[in-house]
Amino acid sequence: MTVGNAPLGTHRGCSCLHSPVRLRAEAAPTPPPVAGPVDTLFSFNTQDRRVMEPGTKLIPGVVQGSKKNPETDKAMLNVGLEPVDGKYVYTADDPRQNTAVTFSNVANTINVFREAFGDFKWSFKYDKLAINPNGGKDFNAFYARNQGTVNFFSEEDPIFGRQVFSGASGEIVAHETGHAILDAIRPEYFGAFRSDVGAFHESFGDMLAIHMSLLDERVIKRVLVQTGGDLKKPNIAAYMAEELAQGLNNKKGTNATGGDFLRNANNNFTWADPKTLPQKGGPDKLGWEIHDFSRLWTASHYDVLNGMVQQRIQDGAAADVALRESNKELLKMLANLLKEAPRGDFTYKDMAIAFIKSDKIHADGKHVELLQKVFTDRKILPADLPAETFETAPAREHTRLFQSSEEPGYGQMGITLGQDFGMYSGAKVEIPVASDRLLFKSDELREQTQDDIRRLIQAGRIRYNDPNYQMKFPNDYFNPQGEVYIGAVVWEGGQMKIERLAIAH
Repeated sequence: MTVGNAPLGTHRGCSCLHSPVRLRAEAAPTPPPVAGPVDTLFSFNTQDRRVMEPGTKLIPGVVQGSKKNPETDKAMLNVGLEPVDGKYVYTADDPRQNTAVTFSNVANTINVFREAFGDFKWSFKYDKLAINPNGGKDFNAFYARNQGTVNFFSEEDPIFGRQVFSGASGEIVAHETGHAILDAIRPEYFGAFRSDVGAFHESFGDMLAIHMSLLDERVIKRVLVQTGGDLKKPNIAAYMAEELAQGLNNKKGTNATGGDFLRNANNNFTWADPKTLPQKGGPDKLGWEIHDFSRLWTASHYDVLNGMVQQRIQDGAAADVALRESNKELLKMLANLLKEAPRGDFTYKDMAIAFIKSDKIHADGKHVELLQKVFTDRKILPADLPAETFETAPAREHTRLFQSSEEPGYGQMGITLGQDFGMYSGAKVEIPVASDRLLFKSDELREQTQDDIRRLIQAGRIRYNDPNYQMKFPNDYFNPQGEVYIGAVVWEGGQMKIERLAIAH
């Protein structure tokens, strides 16, 4: 997870480079769990301690693994955690509380999204997403596909003198879990280099964080006090990761985001071609870097939520009912969008059209007018888009298991970088492209991909490796500014290739 126009990791590379990121042990089959599954109470927080103190949450289907670590059917804690009187509930001065909050938020995010979407399989080779709550010293958090992990860190706020745990923030945990969920459903997105694709990945994490937060009645009450039901007013649901942002800003001595938040969903950004934007924007300017550019899509989604809330209030619903029901409905719409979402490389425009088509398929077009207005106002869709653009095929039956081994509906388009790419000249690049675009837009896509790669190289987001060099996790996956590399050089039979890295923060 990264600040809108600045990386979370502020040390050379990433502080996790010399800290105990726990990897999975490739060992003998795990013995049967000690006990369970049972519904178990955990310390829990959808926000962070700067906003509210942890409460508790009942997490269904928990077992205690052979290493005394809690597990569900989809997630497992990488460290042992002893319950107290059968509960994983701890006081604020007990460091185990942070670990319990991390686990409960991962498990709850998976459970809630699976209820809205249906079942899915992880894109990595393991059955369970491993949760590493204590990765070391850093203002950071990230998901890594190859390791099948979500990783969280801590660092001291230099002004307030307290440790800030990224895993103790429900918003950060939901964000990183969102990366894992989207990677499970659309694994090919980690093959594309376009800003729109990477930015949607980041936005998906933020959208999921907003939805999870608004499932908490304590948050709903606070938001209504702050806004009276008008979500365009500043509020804790729109602000991402306040405690961590405050600590990072205090350490850097700057306020790069315009407030004590990593990103704010309540913004006024409108679409512009990423190649016309600076790499990093600022509080009032968009940039092409994926965390920066993600703010536009998140704001559009937030506009849809506000529009749904206002319509319910106009229809006579109480503000709390309007917010509660709109949040649940839009979460379901987001889940349905992923069933219709573009395969492979796409633009924000493509995803907006897919959202409108999805609403027609799954909700009889109930919110088509609102969606079209929001995306047009944000300039993601042109005002003169023909009506036939949104025509849909007959509704089809969706399977409940989405896996890349199914009929993919996309292929790989290969390009060779020209002689103007310096040390990367001649490198092969493959990107996933939907079958119809592969047939009709291949020249346009080749030019676009080269533009994307060139910008990433200039920004230091493509890692060069000599032949036979094996990248080391996690050190080699972060550049000197603490940002995750988007791609890296690999060599096959003497041929240089640039591959997209399946890691996100």
